[in-house]
Amino acid sequence: MNKPCDRCGGVGYTLGRRGELAQAEPCACQEACERCGGSRYVFRMEGSYEVAAPCTCVSLFARVRLFNDAHIPAGYADKSVSSFVHKDPKKVPSEKSLAAAKARFMKYQQSLDARDGRGIVLVGPPGVGKTHLLCALMNYLTLQKGVACRFVDFFELTGRIRATFDGKATGETEASLIEPLVQVPVLAIDDLGKGRGSSWELTIIDQLITRRYNAGRLLLASTNYAPEALPGGAAPLPSKRGALKETLEERIGDRLYSRLVEMADIVTLDGEDRRRSRPAAR
Repeated sequence: MNKPCDRCGGVGYTLGRRGELAQAEPCACQEACERCGGSRYVFRMEGSYEVAAPCTCVSLFARVRLFNDAHIPAGYADKSVSSFVHKDPKKVPSEKSLAAAKARFMKYQQSLDARDGRGIVLVGPPGVGKTHLLCALMNYLTLQKGVACRFVDFFELTGRIRATFDGKATGETEASLIEPLVQVPVLAIDDLGKGRGSSWELTIIDQLITRRYNAGRLLLASTNYAPEALPGGAAPLPSKRGALKETLEERIGDRLYSRLVEMADIVTLDGEDRRRSRPAAR
C-alpha cells in the first residue's frame, strides 16, 4: 500500500485562503495521477475497441472548483462538524443542544440529497458556532459530495446590493447578485434577518426564500432570532448586547416564515436551558 501524501494526507487537495475567502488547490501529488499519468483519461478495451473514460481525478478537480465557488469565509476553510468545539466558556451551548445540532448535521452529511431534501435553520445567540456548522456542511457538500453550494452573509449581501444603487460597484447589479443565489442547488444564508429590518431588506429575503421555495431548492440558514416567543413574554434568545425582542417570524413576516418552515427544520443551539432560566411562576 502506498504511503499517503505528506502534504495533503491522501485527500488530494490542500486548503488555505485567497483574500477573505477559503481556497482549495489540488495537491501536487495529483498532477501525476498514477491511474492516468496526468492525461485525465483512462482507457479500457470493450471488445476490439479501446474506449476512453474520464479518470477519477477529474472528479477531484471539479470538487475543488465547487469549493472555491462556494464563497466560504477564509477562517472556516477547514471546519467540520466533528471539529465543532467551543473555546469561550461564556458561550458554550448546553450539552443537549450541542449534541442535537451535531447529530442533525451529521445526518445531513450522511444522507442529504440536495435535489430532494429539507433544509436547516440554525437558531442561537451570537458566538455559539452557527457559522461554523453552516460552513462545515458547505465544505462537506462541495469537497466530498460534489454538490454546488453558495455561502452568503445576509448583511454583506444587502451592503453589496446597496452599493449598486450608489454607483460604488463596478459591473454588478441587484439581479447579478441575487440570481446566482436563487439558482445554486444549495444556498446557506448566514445571519438571516440581520440589518435594519427595512421593507427593502424584506424584499431581498422574499426573493431568496420565495423563488427557492417555488423551485424546490435547498436552503440552509442561521439566525440570532428565535422562531417563536416564549410563554409569558420571556426574551427569545440571550445575547451579549441583551435579548433580541423580535422573533424570526416577526422579523420576516408570517408568509415568508411559513414558507421557511415548510422548506427547513429549525435546530436550536443556545447557551442555556431557557425553560430553566425563566423565573418560576408565583
